[in-house]
Amino acid sequence: FPCMMFGIPGAALAMVHTAKSNKKKVAIGLLSSAAIAAFVCGVTEPFEFGFMFLAPVLYLIYALLYAIFTVITVVVGFRAGFSFSAGLTDLVFSASLPAAQNTWMIIPLGIAAFIVFYVVFRFAIVKFDLKTPGREDDDDTDAEMKAVLANDNFTDVARIILEGVGGKENVTSIDNCITRLRLEIKDYTKVDEKKIKSAGVAGVIRPGKNSVQVIVGTKVQFVADEFKKLCK
Repeated sequence: FPCMMFGIPGAALAMVHTAKSNKKKVAIGLLSSAAIAAFVCGVTEPFEFGFMFLAPVLYLIYALLYAIFTVITVVVGFRAGFSFSAGLTDLVFSASLPAAQNTWMIIPLGIAAFIVFYVVFRFAIVKFDLKTPGREDDDDTDAEMKAVLANDNFTDVARIILEGVGGKENVTSIDNCITRLRLEIKDYTKVDEKKIKSAGVAGVIRPGKNSVQVIVGTKVQFVADEFKKLCK
């Protein structure tokens, strides 16, 4: 709970503060939605896939911080159950259960997690010049970056993703879960991951030769609806 609800928002803020000035707006849109998803729902994919492949060293640091705070949480006796993940929603519903213990500890633990994640992430990003969201090389297509998910222009986001998977003729199935746009395609060689990521999504996963999953975040339903319209 401390890491998802407070640690990730702290790390996201560090990324925003270290983003390039010409890409700060994009970083704010992407990372703020990822931080909110983690805090409220305990959904961490949009945040993690936003830097996992850009800065694997930072992901290792993130994992270590997560482990440290997990141990601390257990040691201080904080107990709270969850049905989906460890966000505010599950904390509220589980706090009144008989097995819950010292749930008030989320406040000091959360404050500590926010500060530590922020300081460590900011130091590591600046010290090692890590390519986190907003610090990528400047050869990205600026025109496309203006149509990112951060601006809630779901039609343009869906259009860019569709172009990135080879057009509607290459799409055989469209589905989505709580954070991912799940697509089945005919020819995987037509998939352009860089093009897809220019829409402002957190990441792209290829479970198989005919499957593409786009990590959109909690706004995925809006993107999926527009994507389906474009494929008609």
